[in-house]
Amino acid sequence: MPGTLQFNVDLARRLARLPLLAVMIAVCAAVVTIGARASAPHAARTLDAVERDRDHITIDLRPGAQRTQVFDSDGNPIGILVNDVDREIITLDQVPDDVIATIVAVEDSKFWLHNGVDLRATTRALVSNVSAGGIASGGSTITQQIVKLRVVGSERSFNRKIREAVIAARLEEDFTKEEILEFYVNEVYLGNGAYGLQAGAETYFGKDVSALDVGDAAFLASLIRSPGLFDGFDQNIDTMTRRRSRSLQQAVDAGIITEAQRDAFERRPLPSRNLSPRRTDVALRRDYFLVEVRRSLLANPALGDTYQARFSQVFGGGLRVWTTLRPELQRAMRTSVAEVLPEGTGPFEVSIVSVDPTTGAVHAFIGGPAFSDSEFNLATQGRRQPGSSFKTYVLAAAIERAGLYPFDTISGQGPCVFPNPPLDDYEVSNFANSPGRVATLEKQATASSNCAFVRLGLITGLDEVVGMANRLVGRSDADSYLPYPSISLGAQEITPLEQAVAYGTFANGGVRMEPFYVTRIENSFGEVLYEHVPRGRRVVSSTTADWVTSVLEENVRSGTGTRSALESGQVSAGKTGTTQSFHDAWFVGFTPHMSTAVWMGHPDEQVPMGEIQERRATGGWIPARIWSAYMGRALEDTQLRGFAPAPPPPRASQYLFLSGDTCSIAVAVSPSEPPLEFDLPCSMVRPTDDNEFEPLPDALCKVAVPEAHGESRFEWLRCTQIATELGARATEPVGDTDGSVAPGARDETGVASTEEDQN
Repeated sequence: MPGTLQFNVDLARRLARLPLLAVMIAVCAAVVTIGARASAPHAARTLDAVERDRDHITIDLRPGAQRTQVFDSDGNPIGILVNDVDREIITLDQVPDDVIATIVAVEDSKFWLHNGVDLRATTRALVSNVSAGGIASGGSTITQQIVKLRVVGSERSFNRKIREAVIAARLEEDFTKEEILEFYVNEVYLGNGAYGLQAGAETYFGKDVSALDVGDAAFLASLIRSPGLFDGFDQNIDTMTRRRSRSLQQAVDAGIITEAQRDAFERRPLPSRNLSPRRTDVALRRDYFLVEVRRSLLANPALGDTYQARFSQVFGGGLRVWTTLRPELQRAMRTSVAEVLPEGTGPFEVSIVSVDPTTGAVHAFIGGPAFSDSEFNLATQGRRQPGSSFKTYVLAAAIERAGLYPFDTISGQGPCVFPNPPLDDYEVSNFANSPGRVATLEKQATASSNCAFVRLGLITGLDEVVGMANRLVGRSDADSYLPYPSISLGAQEITPLEQAVAYGTFANGGVRMEPFYVTRIENSFGEVLYEHVPRGRRVVSSTTADWVTSVLEENVRSGTGTRSALESGQVSAGKTGTTQSFHDAWFVGFTPHMSTAVWMGHPDEQVPMGEIQERRATGGWIPARIWSAYMGRALEDTQLRGFAPAPPPPRASQYLFLSGDTCSIAVAVSPSEPPLEFDLPCSMVRPTDDNEFEPLPDALCKVAVPEAHGESRFEWLRCTQIATELGARATEPVGDTDGSVAPGARDETGVASTEEDQN
């Protein structure tokens, strides 16, 4: 027939350019060599170069980029870190034999027989390519596919095919068939971000590679040549169905399955969605803790000197990462919130953080309602005003830096006003406008007196308070607190994690432990790249820590934190915090085992919480109860332990006051008259047991002494002697010559002395 004749003529003409084709069929290397010489420009030089490089080229069969696996403190998987490549390395013995056989039957049926190049397939492809005048089909073996992936690339040219065949022969000399096949099943791309059989099994079937069957393998094998064909799970369904049918028939032809089994596999629907555990398993989904782990890894110098090097390791190095997470504590946190607030939190949120005070390990936290709703981590990023929970840092500075003690006395009477140049005076009221009292620092802490602690901060020195807070919280100079009088009342912001770590310092005897999330990192070969060594810094002396702890322990027993007490009898210490307008509420506390901060408020802005469960949402009402419920669960199986006792007082109590402070005293003159009132410098008085002041023996009061004709003159008298002096004057004769008047006369103010008079 004319068409057949013309085809034969054309074929003969092209074959004339390949005079040694018969020799190529006999020997693979010769086939590739002569075909390349006859059909490609500069092929001879290419062959010579390949032959020279053949014995010197390095063939790397180490695994490609692979997923990083993350585990909790007990070794249970909690997440996977991947970027563009999702791969988990497996061994051949993890894959069922019939699955391996199916992939080999579809991709390279002569794999176990050839030496890297399938002569028949290569010849068939070569003839097809010559007829087409270029590279139209491959005929590559599994070994050649590996060479293409790792050495020669995917350029469509005869030169590349020549190099591919020659290097494939070298690969077969250097590695066993099993090693080559194991590398292949880990390296091959199967679409939808899945590299290797394990990721493919998870992505398309939601199972481990060991659970695959021939039907699954036929589907996966159909993706190898065109891995993007089924991206999105809704593309080219008819094409994928035909390809799977072809793969199943090849499995039948190879004797792997029967016709009946093929028909059963044909009836299976194609995968319809991504079933990878990291998408379907709640425990493996990206969440707040996993993000903190990722951030920690990307900053860890053990994984590389540059960010890019660390990024490659984290998202492609196949690392195995063990963390500090205790999932049972996270569950206990949410259970405790639901127990205290069964009606829910409404528009508000609760964040809780727990750390080990002796190591700094961050064991658990609630970062928000759900990571899918908001990726903003309230526990580590949510800076909110701490209110009175900041007073603990003021107390620590007063003891450590100013040499004061909890048994020293200070006035908490309010309202109070403090100079604040060049700004207006700083006016302060106690909570609920309480009049306050004069009492020890410990009692002022348990009452959470605002006036007392602003005064204490000023006496200690605001720079000292700032320095102490920075060291406890872990702030640098660039992120330092500012020395404003309002700092003592928690007007500057802090995160729940910072609070938990800072309070943990007191539980740890004054040594602040740096918080951490990662305990150990291994590479894909099991080599240890990093093992965490706890890092601590002494922030306060152990005696200061003991004094502060004793005050906070008393606050749980009898102060604002009584609702935080643990039913087990385990001792605890802590402090409440409530900001102005009730937009933030805190309880931060610790036991010898654990330090925990609880915050409640609006996640996005300062919104007053109003009444919750028929009471204002103070730190002592909601957060303290959540803290108690949670810590009771967290320490359920923990042995009871006590705190180190505070040391004995090294001196007598002192009355603390600011220069320029005035204190009011009342001096009785006679039973029939009201007492005289004086405002004296606080340096001239001392507190009494009934929340008042009395003058010191040498204190002078300016008194209106009566003279003749109803007039009076002012004299400085010892305050303690006023009644005696006036009584004596009253017995003297009254006449025109001495100017005396009736006793008890006062000036028009009714107050016998002023601050200006004393100064």
